[in-house]
Amino acid sequence: MKKILFISTAVLCSLTACEDYNDQFNIESPIQDIKDGLAIALTSGDYSSIASNETNMALALSKDPEDSTYVKALKAIGENGYFANKTEAEWFLPAFITNKYPQADAGSRFVVSYNMYKAPSEYMADFKKISEYTLTNTDYRNVWSGASTATYLSPSTLSKLPEVLSSRINDVNEGDMVAVNYAYSEFEPSTGGSVIPVVYQQIDYFEGEAGNYVIAAKANDGNYYPFGKLEKESYNYGYMNPSAITVTDGIISSDDGSNQVVTIEEGSEGYTLLNGWAKYIYMSGTYNNFNVSTSLPTEGGEWSIEANGDGTFKLKNIEKNKTVKLTYLEKEKKYSYGCYPASSYSYFEDTMKEETGLFTIKDVTLPEGSSYVWKHDNYGYYKASAYVGGVNLPSESWLVSTQPIDLAETEKPALKFNFAFNFLSGNDAKEFFNVKISTDYIGDVKTATWIDLDYDGSQFNGRNFTGQSIDLSQFIGQKITLAFVYKSTDQCAPTAEIKNVAIEKAPYWDVCFFKEVPESETAAQMLKMSRASGAYANTAALYVYREGEWVEYTNDDVNVKVADPALYAEVGVDYIARPDNVFPIYLTQKYPFAARGDKAVVIYRSSSDAVSAKEYAFTAGWAAVENNSKRTTIFVKEADGSYITQAGVYLDESLLNNDDGGFVAQNISMTGVNYVWSLDSRYGWKASGYLGTNYPTESWLLTPAIDLSEAITPQLSFDAAVNFLSGANLSDHVGIKVSVDYTDDVKKCNWTDIELDASQWPIGNSWDFSAVGPYDLSAYVGQIVHVAFVYKSTKDTAPTWEVQNVLVSEAE
Repeated sequence: MKKILFISTAVLCSLTACEDYNDQFNIESPIQDIKDGLAIALTSGDYSSIASNETNMALALSKDPEDSTYVKALKAIGENGYFANKTEAEWFLPAFITNKYPQADAGSRFVVSYNMYKAPSEYMADFKKISEYTLTNTDYRNVWSGASTATYLSPSTLSKLPEVLSSRINDVNEGDMVAVNYAYSEFEPSTGGSVIPVVYQQIDYFEGEAGNYVIAAKANDGNYYPFGKLEKESYNYGYMNPSAITVTDGIISSDDGSNQVVTIEEGSEGYTLLNGWAKYIYMSGTYNNFNVSTSLPTEGGEWSIEANGDGTFKLKNIEKNKTVKLTYLEKEKKYSYGCYPASSYSYFEDTMKEETGLFTIKDVTLPEGSSYVWKHDNYGYYKASAYVGGVNLPSESWLVSTQPIDLAETEKPALKFNFAFNFLSGNDAKEFFNVKISTDYIGDVKTATWIDLDYDGSQFNGRNFTGQSIDLSQFIGQKITLAFVYKSTDQCAPTAEIKNVAIEKAPYWDVCFFKEVPESETAAQMLKMSRASGAYANTAALYVYREGEWVEYTNDDVNVKVADPALYAEVGVDYIARPDNVFPIYLTQKYPFAARGDKAVVIYRSSSDAVSAKEYAFTAGWAAVENNSKRTTIFVKEADGSYITQAGVYLDESLLNNDDGGFVAQNISMTGVNYVWSLDSRYGWKASGYLGTNYPTESWLLTPAIDLSEAITPQLSFDAAVNFLSGANLSDHVGIKVSVDYTDDVKKCNWTDIELDASQWPIGNSWDFSAVGPYDLSAYVGQIVHVAFVYKSTKDTAPTWEVQNVLVSEAE
């Protein structure tokens, strides 16, 4: 099966010199450079070189100049790092070889290994559109329909999952899938109550996790006051005047917390809040108090939740742009919740989500090669850095409030902001970032008098924002200018990020969030679970929409596993960015008795808003199934400069010059000898059971794994020499076997014998090699195989068997 490829060198010649020096003087060079079986293994960069090769680009264009089909295909080779088919390899590799070895003469033989596109398994087409849904407390409440307050599914209610999905997921099409996370227990709950005891664990971040919470603010007296209920259940509006609730080490007990639960659910813009009396909390008109209703309100019913970085959160009504605050009413001697505009609780506020003009930048020293230090980032904060072109550079730049801030009528003012500092490299933060106040600033930072404010510089952790609070009581009655000063050196140029700058009035307090979690879980576990799964779900399943209903997805050809919430909690991430580092271990745990050839598809969260499917196969362990496989083609250069290709090669090992070819020996029985198979630099692998006398032995020589997944008509051939057979039957002492499930023990897998044709083999009394084969391996197309050369000797006969030039290739 040879193909002649004329185009590569012909086109190449048209792009080079028009005359040949040797032809002009009729001188024939006596030096020849013939490459004999030179191996070329393409690297990732080689595919880009092939795609950008001018000869290949001209060739691709010539094949389809109108639609540029092959131009696009050539470009894809560089982008993908593999050929789409064997024809592409035969078209475009000759020019690459010519560029790499321009002096190679006719007769040169190149053995090129490259990646070929491998079509995914047919069932992978099922996983086209996958979303994710985690059951909420409302879902559990609807499932139980008043029969229980359990926040999990049981054997009696698991069948209601399709109903939940139908009510929650809109705009669904045939074949759509959803990975469902839910809490499950084999135990049925007692009537009217859950068998899973819960507590309420304080969290530091909120990433959209629907569920049950206690929302409470910590006042100056050290007590927490819960948010959610008006003074009486019959009230429809008013302020909230709660009594203190007990919080111990960040935990609220079930007895205290269950009466204060607020259920958070996702809305169209933000979140809805449903209190323990089953009433939605909303705002109406221009008032700063709250309204409640048993039905979802159409006005002021959605809320945003944003962490401050200090363990508190801004709970803001989206429509009214007002924030929930706990305050102390001195006259009434009580604590009260209202929802206020920024002017009510602050003298100054800039969230920095956008450039408002409340701050201006004053550069003192710009880093060389850069026109800025501070700049506003589109993600919603100001950012400073003097790391330019991979180098730390000296700089100084000020972020200064534009207008004076009047503290004339203030009482206990406090400066608050969220700050992140990265790349400090162990240095003191205060050497590179300062917070300053001036009462005489008029535009020039150098001429003004500045007072440094102390802040906590010990808590910085990479890109994570931390909350800062600084007492400004010393400036009561004055007009001040606020400045954040960034400095860097040629040794250290950290990155500073700042947002949510405010000077707040006292006493106003933001709220904290306490999430409902199983009591049996530790605080650390539940913090991870809260972030990673969105609920304390312990089970995950995959459902598909077929013929108008949701059904659990099954496939007889593959194991399908949805990465469960516990995995994200264990790894401590929200999504799996590097699945091949995680899932081989995960699948080993889930399928401890997997056998060679088993396959699995893992459904997992691959980013913050995407769910993906990835296929794995089990050989010696679980490994990802790639979309390409290794192929080998032999290119032979002809006298006219063209190339011919020989059959596709899956294994080609001479076994000479001490090259073991990746073959390994496995001894079954040895008596009187230390080894059976040995590697000889001149003759290849050699087997013998003779050491001064004949000994009974059995030993197998195994090839590396041979991938026939893309083969068509593969066959095996090799060269063999047999001596000292002494008239015995060849088949009693040598054999060839094939296995599709070998891992590491020849006795723990299945083997199929290849029937030997004795007429091909040497007669057994000389060192002469004979070509053996080819033996048809078509029965193993689509599989990965190992071939075993099996040697046996007895006390009567111990022949010597030598094997070299083992080849598995396509039939010509």
